[in-house]
Amino acid sequence: MQSKLKGRNTRVILLRHGQSTYNALGLYQGSSDRPNLTELGRQQAQLTGEFLKGIPFDAIYASPLQRAKETAKAVVRSRTQDAYPTIHIVPHLRETELPAWQGLSFQFVKEQFPEEYRCWKQRPHEFRMEIPLAIQNDSNFQLPIETLKTKQYCFPALDLYDRIQKFWQEILPRHIGQTILIVSHGGTNRALISTALSVSPAHYHSIEQSNCAISILNFPDGCLESGQLEAMNRATHVGEKLPKSENGLRLLLIPAETENPEQIQQLAQLLKDIAIDFSISGDLDNSHLITEQILQHHPTTVQLQVLREDFPQLWQQAINVRNKMNSSRSLTGSIVARDRVIQSFLGQVLGMNRDRLWRLHLHPGTISILHYPDSEHPPILRAMNIDISVRAGSMLVAR
Repeated sequence: MQSKLKGRNTRVILLRHGQSTYNALGLYQGSSDRPNLTELGRQQAQLTGEFLKGIPFDAIYASPLQRAKETAKAVVRSRTQDAYPTIHIVPHLRETELPAWQGLSFQFVKEQFPEEYRCWKQRPHEFRMEIPLAIQNDSNFQLPIETLKTKQYCFPALDLYDRIQKFWQEILPRHIGQTILIVSHGGTNRALISTALSVSPAHYHSIEQSNCAISILNFPDGCLESGQLEAMNRATHVGEKLPKSENGLRLLLIPAETENPEQIQQLAQLLKDIAIDFSISGDLDNSHLITEQILQHHPTTVQLQVLREDFPQLWQQAINVRNKMNSSRSLTGSIVARDRVIQSFLGQVLGMNRDRLWRLHLHPGTISILHYPDSEHPPILRAMNIDISVRAGSMLVAR
């Protein structure tokens, strides 16, 4: 880990576009520019602009696709006229190229192309897609391709990560010590986060990005190698306190280092209406206090205590057994533990070695969320460092 150098810290705010017409219909978008923002999407963009209007940006970068540009313009419109920054349009920030699937429903692709779908979900770094002839002849198609026999293929995840690496190489040296906003897409933001943390394209599907959610990257030395994740998939400003519950196993991870009574009470309030099936606490005295406050609203929750430091590894073994049993029951559990234990959980999902866990910067008084869907889908980091603050707080402005 490189040391912090005063004045070189670069803060990057990532924003996914608001809900699009294809999002609402459950269709693959790829880099198609047909989807526009829905009315809800425009409302989300406006709310996000209001939320961010007190944050000074030295530069704003956006994807060339309309849904991202419209979101970026809404953010700019929320600012005072003398603080209008220029929106720089960067082709590298367009969404993942999925030329054969764009416009098709998720369900249709899953049913009609089961092998390809399984590869895309489980081994995205190996996935290739044949480029339809109509798109090969489209002058707007900007994708490096490999000719195999008479067919042409793209490699959606690998190609995306390659151009995002190039984006970082071009942009970071220009903004050392500054704060910038990037408005793009779900897949693009995954690649921006992954490349900043040295996470492999194999984990493309292990990072969730909601519409108009905010993620924060910090580069203490101003260079890519120092990248840290400060917050991820925060959407409280558009009314999504926590990502919606889905089938499978959900873990709510809470740092035991949370000592502020007001923060503890806010956590309890945030989780008040969430059904918690089980709760696990670590060995710190504060773990019991936090757990007690949270479970005052959950009298039927099963409570456990774990003292072993290798608990994340044991948990992964339990998940593997559960997957083999094909259990489809939905469960939600809370875990209150030391930072290093929570970092181990997050690192397992992202395929990060122990010596890189410092890149996951946890904050007291927040919640991180993991989701284990089933044996056919990889676990997902759905959110990190979420709280109930209604304003852009210290995580956005601190240097």
